[in-house]
Amino acid sequence: MPDAPKPWQIWSSIAIVLLSTVSSLLGIFRPGHYRDPDGFLTALYAQDLTILLIGVPVLAIGLWYAGQGSLRGYFLWIGALSYMTYMWATFAFAVAWNVFFLGYVVLFGLSLFTLVAGLAWIDEEQIYRELHGRISPVVYGVFLWVIALGLAMLWLIDLVPPMFEETPPTIVEELGEQATVSHAIDLAVVVPALTIAGYWLWQKRPWGYVFAGIVLLLGALLAPTITAMTVVLVLAGDITVPLTAIVFTLLPVVIAAALAIRYLLAIGSRDTAS
Repeated sequence: MPDAPKPWQIWSSIAIVLLSTVSSLLGIFRPGHYRDPDGFLTALYAQDLTILLIGVPVLAIGLWYAGQGSLRGYFLWIGALSYMTYMWATFAFAVAWNVFFLGYVVLFGLSLFTLVAGLAWIDEEQIYRELHGRISPVVYGVFLWVIALGLAMLWLIDLVPPMFEETPPTIVEELGEQATVSHAIDLAVVVPALTIAGYWLWQKRPWGYVFAGIVLLLGALLAPTITAMTVVLVLAGDITVPLTAIVFTLLPVVIAAALAIRYLLAIGSRDTAS
C-alpha cells in the first residue's frame, strides 16, 4: 500500500480546500466578481457550486482517510486532486481576469504538483494485486476507449466544420472565446489519457489499473459539474444543444460514476478484511 500523503502534500491539499472554498464563495456571492460574457457566467456559477459542494468535501474526505492509511482513501484523494487540477486549469485559462486570478494560478499549480507526486508514490503492483480478478479489464478498457472516442467526436464535430467554413464554432458565438478551453484540455489531455489507460488495462498492465481508476474518478466527479452546467445553460437558453448531444454527453459520465464506485469498493475491500 502506498504511504500516507507526505506532510507537504497534506498542507498543499488543505490549502487547495481553503482556497477553493474562498474562490467559489467569491464567485457566487461577490457582485461583479466575474467579467465574462453573460452566457459563460451561468457555467461559472454552476462550476463554483459543484466545486464547493462536491470537489471540496471529496478532497477533504479523501485526504483524511488517506492520512489514516486507507488505500481507498488514497485513491479518493488522488481522484479529487485530478478533478481540482482539471477545474482550476479551466479557470486559470478560460476566466476573464479578475481579482482572484493569481488564486486560480496557485490552485492549478498546487493541484497539479500534488497530484503528480501522489501518483509517483503509488505501488502499482499492489494495486494490480488488489484489483486483478475483481474488475474486468475488458469491460473497463473498452468503456474507456468508447468514452475517448465519443468525447473526441463530440468536440471535433463542434470545431472541424467551422474551420473549413472559416466561421466561429456555435459554442464560441454563444458563450465567447473562453468556451473552447475545455475542448483544448479534453482533446490534448483527457482523450489521450483515456485511450492509454484503456490500452494498458486491456493488456493487464499494473499501471493500467492505476490510471483507469484515476480517469474514472475524474469522470465521476465531473459528472455533477457537467450535468449542472448543461441543465442551466439549456434552460437559460444560452446554448443550442440537440437532445441526442445531451444524452451522449451525460450518459457516459453517469456510467463512469458507477464504474468508479465499483472500482473504489473493489480496491478498498482488502482494507476492511485486513
